[in-house]
Parts: sequence; C-alpha cells; structure tokens
Amino acid sequence: MGKEELLTALADFHVDRGTTTEVDVRTQCAVLHDALRDIRRNRWRLLEDACSVVLRRVFELVASGPQETDQRLQCRAQPLSTVEGITLCLCFLEPLIPPSTASMDQVWARDNNNNDDKDDRDDQEEGWKQRAVLVAALLHLLAAVASTARASEVTARVVANILQCGIDVYVLFATLRFREELAACCRAVLPSSLESSDTESEGGFINEDEATTNAFALEDARWISEQVARTWGLTKFRYFLQPSGQAHAFAAWSRHGISNFVYALLVDDQRRENALSVIVSPLSWLFHVAAYAQDMMQSETHQDRSRGLELLRVAGKLSRREKLSVMVENGGESARGTAQSFRDQAASFFNRDWMSPLIQVTINAMVSFLEAKDRSAALMVVKELINKLAVNDRFWLLRGLLLTCPYGNASAALLDIVRENAVETWSSTRASPSSPFKTAAIYLLLCDVLRQAAERDLVFQADLLASSMSLVRFLYIRDKDNETGIRSEACEDGIQEVLLRIGRRLQVKMDEAMPCHVVGAESYSAENVPHLMIVEAALCSTLELLN
Repeated sequence: MGKEELLTALADFHVDRGTTTEVDVRTQCAVLHDALRDIRRNRWRLLEDACSVVLRRVFELVASGPQETDQRLQCRAQPLSTVEGITLCLCFLEPLIPPSTASMDQVWARDNNNNDDKDDRDDQEEGWKQRAVLVAALLHLLAAVASTARASEVTARVVANILQCGIDVYVLFATLRFREELAACCRAVLPSSLESSDTESEGGFINEDEATTNAFALEDARWISEQVARTWGLTKFRYFLQPSGQAHAFAAWSRHGISNFVYALLVDDQRRENALSVIVSPLSWLFHVAAYAQDMMQSETHQDRSRGLELLRVAGKLSRREKLSVMVENGGESARGTAQSFRDQAASFFNRDWMSPLIQVTINAMVSFLEAKDRSAALMVVKELINKLAVNDRFWLLRGLLLTCPYGNASAALLDIVRENAVETWSSTRASPSSPFKTAAIYLLLCDVLRQAAERDLVFQADLLASSMSLVRFLYIRDKDNETGIRSEACEDGIQEVLLRIGRRLQVKMDEAMPCHVVGAESYSAENVPHLMIVEAALCSTLELLN
C-alpha cells in the first residue's frame, strides 16, 4: 500500500504561489512522509522519485531571472524567489533527515521491524543510499543559491542539513576528481570508435550492429566505473558520483552544489575545523579542493572567480611548502608517459601534473580582474601554489608555464618567481648541485624565453625582457665556475645573438614611437616609450656585462 499511496500523493502534490502557503506544503509533505514509511523494500528508489517530483514542482514556480519570458510569468501571479523555493523544498527534505548522523540505517531497520543479523548489511546499504539521495537533493538546492545576504541564512541551513546526513566530507570533496579519473580511464581504455557509438544511422534509426556496440560500450563504462569506485573506496556511492546514468537528473551530485558546499565549509573558521577533522593529509585536501576552485575560476562572473581564488588561498594555507611532487613534463618529454591500460591509467592519475592547469586558470583569472588588489591577491595565490612543489618539480612547472603563457605581464611575474628561486638556491649551502636552478637547464630556459619574446611585441614583453636579462646578469656574476654554462663561448654567442636581435627590433620600435615619425603619433609615443626605455636600459647593461 505504501507505494500506491506514495504515487497518489505525488500525483496530487502541487504548489501555487497565489494560494499555497508553507503550511499547505508541509501538510502535503506529511502525506508523502507517511507513504514512504510504509514502504519496505528499495525505499531509496522511491525517495529519489519523490524528491524529483517535489523539486521539479517547486522550481517550476521559481523565477529563473531576467531572461524569463512574459508567457511563463503570466502563468503565475507572483513567481517564487530562489530562497522561497528552497525553503519550500526543505519542508519536504528536513523531516527525512535523522537527528543523529549515524541513525539512518537504524531508522530503516526499525521501520522494517528487522531484527535479523543476516539483513544488517542490506539495512546499512539501504540507509546509505537514502542518505545519498537526500544529499543529492540538498546539493541541487545549494547549487541554486546566489551569494546574497538573504541567501546566506538558507545556505547555512542547507549546509547543516548535508552534514547531518552523515556522509563523510571526503566523499563529497572527492566527487569531481573521481569523475575526472572516470573520464580519463574511459578515454584510455575504450576504443575511440565508441565516441560516435550513440550517433544515429541513415534514416534516423540505429541498426542492430550499432545497438550492440552501444550495449558493449555501456557495459564497459559500467565496469570501469566499478573499478574506479573500488580504487577510491566509494563503491556504495558510485550511482551518485557518476556524472550521468541516474534515474533523475538531480541524483548526480551537483558539481556546482559541492563547490558551494566546499566554499561554505572552508571559509568559515568554525565549520573548517569540523571539515578537517577527517583529514588524511593537507596535500590531499589541496588536490580535491583545487578541482572546485579551478571550476569556479573558469566562471564568467567576477564573483565566482573571486570565490574560487579565496578557496585556493584557504586550502593553500593548510599545506606545507616544498612537499608536493607531481610528474611535470621535463623539457617537453612527459615524465609519466602514456597510460596503455586501465591499470596504468589509474596508477598515473594521482601523480599527473594537475598543478599546471590549476595555475594557468588562476593566471587567466588574475588577468581578467579589473582591480589591482584582486590581481595582487591572485598573484599571491599563484606564488603560494608554486611554493608547494618540490624544487625540481617547481622549476619544470615554471618552465612550462613561461613558454605557454600568452600574457607578457603574467610571464614577467612568473620569471620573477624563477629569479627568486634561483637567488635562494645559489645563496643556500644546502641546495643540491643538480638543482635545475644551478645547471644548464636555467640557462636554456632563459634562451628560450628571450627568443620567444624577441619575436613578439616588445612593448607588451618589456617587463618579461627586463626580468629575463636581470636573471642573465645575476647568473653571469654569480656562476664563477660556469655550472650553468652561461660563461661558455658557445653560450655567450647564443644569448648575445638573441640580445642583438632584440636590440635591432628595439631600435625600429623606438623610431616608430617618435612623434616625428608618424603624424599624430604623440599619444602613441607617450604610452610606449617608457616601456621601450626599460628594455633598452636592461639590454645595455646585459650586453656590457657579457662583453
């Protein structure tokens, strides 16, 4: 009877902004709760159905923003605000959350009058799945919350409800990295032909061969999902961790919802203590949190980018310097190679270079900020992240960033970090002689950077060129034993050739910048001459030293 009553109650469930009050919603939800309690088997599946119906019915009446059409607005006298919609959804969800984080499976066993030890594991699994469904619904609500003063209260309420569900914070934090590995393993293991396996054949129908291929692809993907979930210790949550394949769209734990959850936990000092109580290592937290911060910083809104930056700043404080080691590409060669099997791919995932993409996104966010204080804060985060790496990995990461960064000022900032590390390495008595900051690697990096900058606009590359030549002078003065090779004749000729090339281009740019050269070019001259003079001064000092 419970299932039939539930289906009837779901069919009758309705919310109308003009006539339905919160009391009315609570009354309807009480009927749903009673029906759910009468269900004995697979209650979590029906709970998923019920959550889907309630969320959908309520959010159909929530104003979606200024882009909402007049036709939709005419269907309701006064559309619900997002906060009002979330509040109504919580009327259904909160009574389903047990008062104790460890009691969901006990509630399930009590409702079933189950005293048989043989079924304890089934009861526990059922309890975990019910928790996961509730977490999925709450994350869906959290994803809809905008950062406003009014929304802060409902955000705190939803976060508290998620924590009360009793699922480890680590499981939620690991969701995005789990999905990344799942996608990486599928790409490595499944044939490339499967990418188009879901396309329709001529005439709009899928033929028998294509249907068989689809079935095999789904089976392979399911197997990979099981293996990855087992590796991460997340088997019981696999259904919710996958990015798709659930019965209802909300049941896949919302990436944006988890981002807001992570942010709410880590920026609040009191909540942060509870979140970090299950910490395995600070660097593991940085690994997981960075995925959400990176996602936020790729947003088009300034607010989300700032939140992502703040999240990285807080997570970075938890980790010690020079302790992180990742397999950064060394001189263009991948240190880990290409994974050829599922086992190889899974083994390489945690050691892959995840810092370079993270720092690239942070630099993109830094460049996009209009306020100088925001750019300075972003640069501090970049430096903090780079300092987490072991010295050798730090050098190769900086090398890769320098040779791919399209922004002259950002590249100059990165080279300043290289120079700071070089000065620190050469000043330390404990530095390894094989450190790339003391070998030919740093000289070759300078050659590559100068050659690349020499072929670009010297005005935009002025800071980078000045920083590069400053480091050339430092190495030439400090490296008396020619450990880097900078004093070798071949090396001197090589770098001098690049510097002379820069000098010739600089002279042309200086001539072009003169007001007498182009009619009406006074404003052009005023903007560019100071940058060109910086390059000229650095160039003269460097050539004088080398000669």
